[in-house]
Amino acid sequence: GGIRNLAASVTDNSDDDDEPRTGWLHNTEPKYFTPANPSEGTSSPAMKRLIIEKMKDYRNHRIINPPAIHPCADNRRMMVTEHKIAVPLYHVDLELAATTASVSDESSIVTVDRVDGAFNSNESFQRPTIDVYFTITELVSNTADERFFASLADLAITPRQRAEKYLQRQKGSSIDASRMILYLQGGPGYGCAAPVSGLSLASTKSSWASSALFGDISNLDGKTFERVVLMDQRGTGRSSTICKQTLQKSFPDLFLLDECASSEDESAGLQLKRAKVAKAVTEATEYLAKFRADSIVRDAEWIKAALIRPSIAPTAMEEDVPGDNLPQPWGAALGQSFGGFCLMTYLSAISHPPKMCLFTGGIAPMNTPLREVYDRLWLRVKERNVRYYEAYPGDIAGVNRIVKRLLLQESDPSQPPVKLPSGGILTARRFLQLGLALGGSPGSSFANIHSVINSAFLNDNDDELSGAFLRRIDHEQSFDDAPLYFLLHESIYADGPSSGATNWGAHSSYEHYASTNPEFDYRVTSKSDETPTLFFGEMVFPWMAHGDFASVSQHGMQMLSESLAKKSDWPRLFDASNMRKALGSDTKSPKSKAASATYYGDMYVDFNCVMKLIQRGGPLEGVKVWVTNEYQHSGLRDDGANIVCKLVSMAKGSIHVPS
Repeated sequence: GGIRNLAASVTDNSDDDDEPRTGWLHNTEPKYFTPANPSEGTSSPAMKRLIIEKMKDYRNHRIINPPAIHPCADNRRMMVTEHKIAVPLYHVDLELAATTASVSDESSIVTVDRVDGAFNSNESFQRPTIDVYFTITELVSNTADERFFASLADLAITPRQRAEKYLQRQKGSSIDASRMILYLQGGPGYGCAAPVSGLSLASTKSSWASSALFGDISNLDGKTFERVVLMDQRGTGRSSTICKQTLQKSFPDLFLLDECASSEDESAGLQLKRAKVAKAVTEATEYLAKFRADSIVRDAEWIKAALIRPSIAPTAMEEDVPGDNLPQPWGAALGQSFGGFCLMTYLSAISHPPKMCLFTGGIAPMNTPLREVYDRLWLRVKERNVRYYEAYPGDIAGVNRIVKRLLLQESDPSQPPVKLPSGGILTARRFLQLGLALGGSPGSSFANIHSVINSAFLNDNDDELSGAFLRRIDHEQSFDDAPLYFLLHESIYADGPSSGATNWGAHSSYEHYASTNPEFDYRVTSKSDETPTLFFGEMVFPWMAHGDFASVSQHGMQMLSESLAKKSDWPRLFDASNMRKALGSDTKSPKSKAASATYYGDMYVDFNCVMKLIQRGGPLEGVKVWVTNEYQHSGLRDDGANIVCKLVSMAKGSIHVPS
């Protein structure tokens, strides 16, 4: 079963040296930390030193490659370091909260001061872990920096030694958290953009990150940001990636029936396999439930603790380490799309959230039932389709030609399916999922979709699909590479047990529209060259696991996706009272100042749902909101420097927005 094989996917917290391996993974006695003398507790200096060493081993902070130095704006240079730390698979306070929630569905979220605060015993340090990967980008300011960064490139030192050396650069003082800006990317399911290749620093205005590093924006104290931290959220990128391969390693029984699920021979062996699959489905469902925003924000706190408190015990008190153990929140955090949802969880669950919370297209529709969310979003998808066909009216006939061609092949049993290079099947419904990109700026996203449609056929005189078109479909649709997006997407709206199961909300909403309004039914609209066929939007569907996408298909993945859709005991993600308190809506003493770029025509986040939350008395009343139709959901990518500069000025109160 999956739990027995979990060791295959969680972090081995041994260093790269030859020290004996310890802890739960290797079934040996821990190297440190004999049981405490009850009379001493965990407050004695000796015990604190043991806890510090144990935490270092458990956290296993590594810089996995020598740093890379790149030229950047103003004839400057910047350094990028690639880090990994181990974090608990399931954070201690979340485990306690789950127990509380079983008693009361509506219990408030209890904010946590230190996510590592409960690590004070052998048992706590034996909790299974996963890796979280993050990069830090900072400027090379002088020759001393050059020498220091060169020393980190020494191939003779281990990744862990490299990380320790990096932290010692401060010469006794810790890294200043208030001068770091954390980025939380959209998704869920995709890794963060990489510095240089995915996030330009070529000029001072080439991205939001360049504005942060080159001093166009500053923290609440007026100091420039020294470090930009880009985190691959758990399960994405290089953070203990979730994909079919890793699921097969962790939960091999989940896939036992992939080749024989439809067999009519109910032998004893097949029945045993079915029982094993059912058990693995339950285990994998509970495992993936630990990859949501509530865990992501706690992972971010672990990263911060690894950078600013590498030598302070989790149980240390203020009088033990004067000043060093006071709250040290991030100077700022920027949440794009789903990253903004994570910021709302940060404000709900962490006692000391980032001092500035900047939202770009990322306010979650809390308090709105899932089905209503999708009923609203389908209408926004329709509007973006109308705008697309206004820009490319010739594509009405082109899209309908492709859909008719695919529907004809699907309806003819004698015809083989249209296979994609990835192994998936190109159906009409999968083709229409290209509409996921319609919510970007028309100049890029519309033009890109148009170019895909133009590549569909070998020539104008026959219906043979081109190989280039099939390869483009695979390239544009990355669910195979990011199955978390498919598996967990609807769960981002599941806010506690009272929300109930997600039950394929987007699919049921679509079926309702298609049955009551023919303009939503592609089987009907594709019959005419004059009637637009509507692309789909940011939605996932149960049929995606039935062959359309190879890596999320077959029996095991079908069962897993259905189990997640039926799960009804999701923990809470948002707490209105805690958000109001953090933003100072009632006390006028905010822990965090916040501003949001809210896009009026956003296809992914319903504008009216946002307005309900930021109104007087709402949970996000304390967020200053800039409503604009100048940008689409991709605003941060299209003009990130100007948008973030404006949001920082709003948060500080240096400009009157809203007026």
